[in-house]
Amino acid sequence: MDLATFILIVLALYLLQTAIVVVGLTRIPPITTGARPTVSIVVAARNEEASIGACVDALCRQTFPADRYEVIVVDDDSTDLTAEVVRGRMPDHVQLRLVHSSPLSRLKGKARPLSAGIAQARGEVILITDADCRVPPTWVEATAGQYEPDVGLVGGITLQRAHTSFGGMQSLDWAYLLGVAAASVALGRSFGSIGNNLSFRKRAYDEVGGYDSLPFSVTEDYTLVHAIRSSGRWQQRYPIDARLLVESDPCPDVRALFHQKLRWGRGGLDVPFIGFVIMAIGWSVHFLPLIHTLVWGAWWHTLTVLFVKATADYVLLAQVLKRLGRLDDLRHFFWFELYFALYVVALPVVVLLGGPVRWKGRQY
Repeated sequence: MDLATFILIVLALYLLQTAIVVVGLTRIPPITTGARPTVSIVVAARNEEASIGACVDALCRQTFPADRYEVIVVDDDSTDLTAEVVRGRMPDHVQLRLVHSSPLSRLKGKARPLSAGIAQARGEVILITDADCRVPPTWVEATAGQYEPDVGLVGGITLQRAHTSFGGMQSLDWAYLLGVAAASVALGRSFGSIGNNLSFRKRAYDEVGGYDSLPFSVTEDYTLVHAIRSSGRWQQRYPIDARLLVESDPCPDVRALFHQKLRWGRGGLDVPFIGFVIMAIGWSVHFLPLIHTLVWGAWWHTLTVLFVKATADYVLLAQVLKRLGRLDDLRHFFWFELYFALYVVALPVVVLLGGPVRWKGRQY
């Protein structure tokens, strides 16, 4: 079998897995808003004085009844004015609380402040977001409404503010990855959920022993989701709906983006075998045409393969973004395709040789 034929086979597999994802997207049920559990929102904040105020304001202006939810900001050893900014808003927001990470905790990374906040939480359901995120007024109501008696986990989509092409390509990347994650849940699988738009039943968290009983991971959100799903006791939902859409600041530069991908790539080593198959197909459909061109000069073959592959990506992204009211983000599609190809090809090398993972001034 020559390389050209093998590339066509890989392309066919990529198109097949894209079609499966699109089918999964059509099987995501519409959200419900009937349930009214009590809710605790936990925000881990380390040196977030520039963003925590707007985050807290959005969290405290929800359509959900104010007496049924609380907002817990966990100051994770900040050296700036994060705690002061939160305290300054507490008189205006009765549901707002400030706690601190325990200096005696053995936990590392983001799991440490999250564990401290969850330990203080009074709600039946825990919602988690990040200090640089903005949630819509319907976020709590729409998320809490998913918690029928058998539901233990609810994921949500986060996109970046796509004001520039650099931010827009990151936003499309998240739409792609989280669209795949949501579709996989609808098809009975789970590849995790992003930690800045994640919720779980506190009882489910306690049943797996919380973060204190879980192994350390630089992607603590995936570790927790996997533990709760593996218990076999709870269902997971992953709706794609603008009422649950969280917005985040994009990475400001290539250096920050590199460290984000390194952290995600290291955490991705814990995915099930099918996840590695999907990643291998994605890597091959980007890398092999490049080799075919550089070594054999197969420009037209390569361009045809990449055009078909890009068309499949566009269809998938359009399905996700249409549900979120963000179709305008597709204006950055060209830059996303370039970025997608570059980082998918480079990611195995980055994961193996990229050095320690850095997060919030710490390394692991």
